[in-house]
Amino acid sequence: MNYLKLAEEICNGTKQIDKKQCLAILESEADWIEIFSAAAYIRQYFKQNRMHLNILLNAKSGICREDCGYCAQSSSNQADTEIYGLLPEAVIFKKALIANKNHASTFCIATSGTRPNQKELKHLGNIVKKIKSQLKLEICLSLGTVTPAQIAYLKDCGVDRINHNLNTPEANYQRITTTHSYQDRKQTLAYLKNQGVNSCSGFICGLGETNQELVELAFDLKNQQPFSVPVNFLIPIKGTKLEEQWTLNPLKCLKILMMMRFIFPNTELRASAGRERHLKAIQPLAFLIIDSIFLGNYLTAEGAPESQDIELLKMLALDYVK
Repeated sequence: MNYLKLAEEICNGTKQIDKKQCLAILESEADWIEIFSAAAYIRQYFKQNRMHLNILLNAKSGICREDCGYCAQSSSNQADTEIYGLLPEAVIFKKALIANKNHASTFCIATSGTRPNQKELKHLGNIVKKIKSQLKLEICLSLGTVTPAQIAYLKDCGVDRINHNLNTPEANYQRITTTHSYQDRKQTLAYLKNQGVNSCSGFICGLGETNQELVELAFDLKNQQPFSVPVNFLIPIKGTKLEEQWTLNPLKCLKILMMMRFIFPNTELRASAGRERHLKAIQPLAFLIIDSIFLGNYLTAEGAPESQDIELLKMLALDYVK
């Protein structure tokens, strides 16, 4: 298989990658370097040397009734995590100011729980209006299974997109959580599309999925037409059901990102939680095929120091200034 030729055809719009070719990427051996080069070619064609910076704020933490086996915020897990209600508007706005100063193009606000209540929704709407009126930041909210009415309200407030990940393949879903279904998540994405709001939607690798299931998930995600795709790598947190699950290795993680670049050639592709721990020394290679990262910490896990990522971007001559 000539992946460089396929990359050229993808760039000129005459072909798309198929599932068989994607599975071959995940199972590649000595030829992975050629495939990596082709993925980098696609990135350069559509994204040049740009890297989007995102900063994430966990604006409400813990006490979640969902039983997601990977999440420290689930009340069904025994993880030691911070518990607090929705942060005051002044605190959230201060975090947005810091994100803006650090060259982030997108400020992401996440809240724990199934979905916000009416009081929380109004609170979030007010802060979105304030940020949008004073700062050049795009706003992405991660709020769970939001309803059509909630989406409409947030759209009117100026939100740019809403995050809602598919998380894991449908065949693997009941192993991870039982309080909601894969179809529930797809329904939320359908609500977003119907309301004309862009979605940020990806998944978490390392939850016990097979390569074939991961390919199926990626193509299902493609059908949702997300604006941006975050690829997370499981961080096994002590006290969660998956605390002992460590099935990934650096090269496997890189191959997943390579596959996603072929599937989403012109979509914002983000290496998200766990990239530092799982990609390890080959993380600079990942930066050459993705075009988006989170700076700083994630929801309940530490990320790399912001200065360390900025230094890496400078070393690779990637432009991160919005």
